[in-house]
Amino acid sequence: MSRIILFLLCFCRLGLPAQDVHFSQFYNAPLSLNPALCGAFDGDQRFAATYRNQWGSVPVPYETFFGAYGQKVFQPWLGDNWLGLGGAFTYDQAGDAALSWLQLAIISSFNWKAGDGHVLSSGLQLRFGQRALEPGQFNFADQFTDNFFDPGAPTAESFASTSSGYFSLGAGLNWFYQPEDTRTRAWAGLGATHLNQPSISFLGEGNVEVPLLFNFHASGILEMTARWDLAVNLLGQGQGAYREIIGMAGGRYHLSLEKGRELALLLGAGYRLSDALVGYLEVFYANWRFGLSYDVNTSPFIAATNRNGGPEFSVQYVISHVKPPKEFKACPIF
Repeated sequence: MSRIILFLLCFCRLGLPAQDVHFSQFYNAPLSLNPALCGAFDGDQRFAATYRNQWGSVPVPYETFFGAYGQKVFQPWLGDNWLGLGGAFTYDQAGDAALSWLQLAIISSFNWKAGDGHVLSSGLQLRFGQRALEPGQFNFADQFTDNFFDPGAPTAESFASTSSGYFSLGAGLNWFYQPEDTRTRAWAGLGATHLNQPSISFLGEGNVEVPLLFNFHASGILEMTARWDLAVNLLGQGQGAYREIIGMAGGRYHLSLEKGRELALLLGAGYRLSDALVGYLEVFYANWRFGLSYDVNTSPFIAATNRNGGPEFSVQYVISHVKPPKEFKACPIF
């Protein structure tokens, strides 16, 4: 059987409609989960980026980069409510043929302040995606001549296209709890992507639909003492035949509570069901948040990975604007 047949079986029918990219630090890439999370955070503007290098022990590891920006938009006609506007960029590459997945998204949300620290939000997302590969990196059976393989020999195998693009719609709902005078916070929501069931293919015909992606996510930070917080994160998602459930928990200790120089460390662990153990460390300094995690593979794929999953790095920067007072008092002139 030629390598092209093997490729079509492994990638065009399985890889193309497979799950979207996923992260162990999913809570640090909120706009990859749910557009309703655009605007559901402390602060006014948020920059975020995540890099993942998975299965470094295999010949060609999987590399993924995610970047996002979101901001709150306040208008007088919205009252105490606000809009969320943002965008996201995702690039994923893997395999000998540099099979890549580029995704660009425009995101918007409406955040309704329900009172007593509760905020309900709904969001929409328009995403453009493109799959691409470099078939010149493949070897085919007809390149064997006289029992010898010649990588420079011509081949009759061909592709109708080496890239395929699509547009995708996403939506979501979220609940955000942000009481005053405490570090306690909570988020819970539902997100859905590929609602319009787009299709992609490298063949001239027989397009393959990208399955719907649904997820439920919940995160919480509970202030335990003046210095200690408990952080918990949970994600469950499904896309076609693929399912993922991951839970993370850790303790955060505040080394400094000085305004503008806050410093805290968080150490925790998690488990991706039937797949990997995850250990992670986070550093919080003022408006910055840095995360480092590492997966230890526990699935049957350990035969190829030797239990090595992959490192993941994340960074966030939040900008908070000084709000004008709601009431002004005139100063009398003497």
